[in-house]
Amino acid sequence: MCNLNSCCVAVADTDVHIHGWDSTGWFWHDVTDTTREVHEAGAVLRKLRKGPVAFQGICRVPGSPECEFQTTAYDLTDAGLAIVHLDGAPVGALTVLPAHRRPRLRNEFAFGFVAHLSFLDGLIDPDSELTIHDYVDALLRTEQTSTLVFTVETAHACSDTSIVLSAYLETLSVAMLKWLCAKDAKVARLRDTKG
Repeated sequence: MCNLNSCCVAVADTDVHIHGWDSTGWFWHDVTDTTREVHEAGAVLRKLRKGPVAFQGICRVPGSPECEFQTTAYDLTDAGLAIVHLDGAPVGALTVLPAHRRPRLRNEFAFGFVAHLSFLDGLIDPDSELTIHDYVDALLRTEQTSTLVFTVETAHACSDTSIVLSAYLETLSVAMLKWLCAKDAKVARLRDTKG
């Protein structure tokens, strides 16, 4: 059995791969250094732990305007999912696939993720759906032991807001991973005490 607490510690390690889709430029980018997000995830993590998991949070990036995002997070069987709104419109989404949950991952996960994104009015261009699906599906086949995070940013945000949104999604990714790991560790401890 894997150590569930290890994914909480491994957030700054290379075991976590964050992949972001930029809807403006139609390209994927990788985040390799999550050190800043590990330190800034505390406030978001506290909000996730309080539940229900719909909350507002302010994000600041030096040189950019302050943004107040409305976030809804879900703990699914195989992944965590969050939708981020700004001024009532969806501007971002992410999914966190913790390594220890990968055996539970649905075969059609990439399809379901893209289908979900397509329902969020204007978040992605319909012509990009196949590109997003193929990228996610390929990573799920090749990165079978790592924690994967996929973030999606809207094309409708101005450049300053986009910078803040990117920072917020990275911080939210780390907080959600810690939240999911803590929940799974608690369930495992309860199961061990009963068994």
